[in-house]
Amino acid sequence: MILSCTTCSLRGRGRDEIEETFRWAPEAGFTAWGLGGPFTWEPGLIQWMDTAGVTQAAHVAGLTQLTEVWTPPIPNGTPEQAAEGARHVALSARAAVALGCDLLVQTGCPRSEGGLDRTVAALRQLDAAVGDLPVRVALEPHVGSQILYAEEYDRLMAELPAPRFGITVDTGHFHSAGVDWKALIRRYPDRVYNVHLKDHIGPQSVAIGAGEIDLPGLITELRAIGYEAALAIEMEVTDPENLHLYVRQAHKHMCRLLTD
Repeated sequence: MILSCTTCSLRGRGRDEIEETFRWAPEAGFTAWGLGGPFTWEPGLIQWMDTAGVTQAAHVAGLTQLTEVWTPPIPNGTPEQAAEGARHVALSARAAVALGCDLLVQTGCPRSEGGLDRTVAALRQLDAAVGDLPVRVALEPHVGSQILYAEEYDRLMAELPAPRFGITVDTGHFHSAGVDWKALIRRYPDRVYNVHLKDHIGPQSVAIGAGEIDLPGLITELRAIGYEAALAIEMEVTDPENLHLYVRQAHKHMCRLLTD
């Protein structure tokens, strides 16, 4: 498994989260990273990113593998809005390829009546729009979003084609929503494409290893399905001024778990 540091793990320190990741993640021991932030979630903005410059800066810093690129959420209020959202995610797909990354992380918009129907339709449009681009889409849960519960993943996995579409297991959001993420891993062993590794106390993100999420159990479940992709560290703590310390601690903690 690949330990990856997402940019959200260094967000909120009053500086650019990408630059902060390039500074602190390699110092902590990471050689892989995940790209989030305003360039990724603001619709259309990523097309203006200097992908060659970002790649070069990451490599100079010591981050040699980009494990994921986030995308804007697809609006689900109307079919037209959903279709426009799919076009914006297609821009993210092209940027990811330019960055040397083959995995997009797509999070649902807030829940609405009929929203999942429109989300499925838009993701099918996305599949057609990206054609033969070598990218997969790992659908991520968020509390309050249209993509969260097991029954929604059941529908998404049934109606969307593999290998294009799979799952991001986000331990924090699943924990907050009371979703049995271990059962979901067992149910879809071939469609777990990505893991957002958080630790929580209740709904609050805390430093990795300081919370109540069963991280050793996560490693056990992932090993059981032969998972070899990213464990992407995420932290959204109440004291972001300490995130550079927590990133270092997270790397040490997860290295110990992975060698047990």
